[in-house]
Amino acid sequence: MTTSRMILGVATGFALVLAIGCGSKPEPAPAPSSALEPDPKPNDPSSASPEQKAVVEAPKAGEPKVAWELDADKHVIPAAPVRGSIAGVELVPEVAVTNDDLAFRLTKPGALMPERSVSIKFPAGQQSLGRNWKVKGGDEPGPKVPEVWIEVQGQPIHLHPSGYAMTLELGARKDGKVNGKIYISLPDKDQTVLAGTFAADYTRLHTEKPGSDEVPYVTGEVTVTGAPASAELRVAYAAFLPTGPVAFKELQLAADPLPIEQARWTSDNEKPRSSTLLPGDGKARPFRYEHAKLPPGRYLLSAAVTGGPAVWKWVDVAATGTLTENFTLDASKTGGLEITAPQGATGKVFLAPADEPNRPTLDARLFEGISIQVVRTEVEVIGGKAIVKNLGPGRYEVRLGDERRFVDVVAGKTAEVNMTPPKK
Repeated sequence: MTTSRMILGVATGFALVLAIGCGSKPEPAPAPSSALEPDPKPNDPSSASPEQKAVVEAPKAGEPKVAWELDADKHVIPAAPVRGSIAGVELVPEVAVTNDDLAFRLTKPGALMPERSVSIKFPAGQQSLGRNWKVKGGDEPGPKVPEVWIEVQGQPIHLHPSGYAMTLELGARKDGKVNGKIYISLPDKDQTVLAGTFAADYTRLHTEKPGSDEVPYVTGEVTVTGAPASAELRVAYAAFLPTGPVAFKELQLAADPLPIEQARWTSDNEKPRSSTLLPGDGKARPFRYEHAKLPPGRYLLSAAVTGGPAVWKWVDVAATGTLTENFTLDASKTGGLEITAPQGATGKVFLAPADEPNRPTLDARLFEGISIQVVRTEVEVIGGKAIVKNLGPGRYEVRLGDERRFVDVVAGKTAEVNMTPPKK
């Protein structure tokens, strides 16, 4: 039997924090002087820390073994953490659950994959969480009997479509966990058995949207056209919170023809909030992003092609908000700016997505940080002019020193902006 596995990249991550609140007056921290680096890519081991595995407690010496019992009516689930044996090895497993399966695993320190596991595969199309399961040894295979896999590294997978006994109680998902109880006895030669209580880590499948335990969240698709095949997509947010710092977050991936469930990348190094990017395939499948468990506030969401234009939207994220914001990014449709500087002026021109007119003016260093994150463009004034090309259509705020202007960029055209102060 051929099996496929989902590889979930958990990046060590990066979030730049500026110690300034939106509309407040504290001393701001320096803005970045160069382009922000996105979280290390999941396939770049040189830049990412090893994924932290759950600590699995070994069975206590002298503790009686869990009784193997193929009569489900005799199951008495102990009020203690689940333990038992898998393929002849006594253990206290780590437990993980999705809507598709429940897995009990033993992972050795430093290993990427479990050394051995028992996985209960829930029947397709049925509710798996928030219900009880009772399977008796004489039950026939079918939609009421989950298939059970025993996996040991280096050995064939042992499938049990029936012939085992199981008593399973699964609670609802809450705060990324699913509480439950189990007693399961399998008819393999080693008489695998597990019994006890657990709080399983819940992993969402790629087909699932964030749940009620992950609000507030923002999710959406990014459709990219007109970009080189080698270009990568960068998704980001800048969070302006009522209290506390302003935080920047970025994820960046290339299009990937692999099935989307094998290529997704989640960065959760800033718990409780997390961000996920699922790549497009370079053809019909769009990229998909999620930012979950966000603190409420004002957010600048953006998506950009590396070396190319950006699209964006300012949004308000409420305490229980669930937003869907889709973007369409055509890298071939860009505009430009020709900026006229005051006589004798020098320095850099910065531009960033304009917020609504009634919003507070951003501090200069924070504005530069937004410019670097989203637009990735800073242009020197030369001979009284600054030319900016390859801009995505939209309304921008332009700054040169203390002067600020607002301008609309249209694809295929170059807008003109005069930064000369008005005569007094």
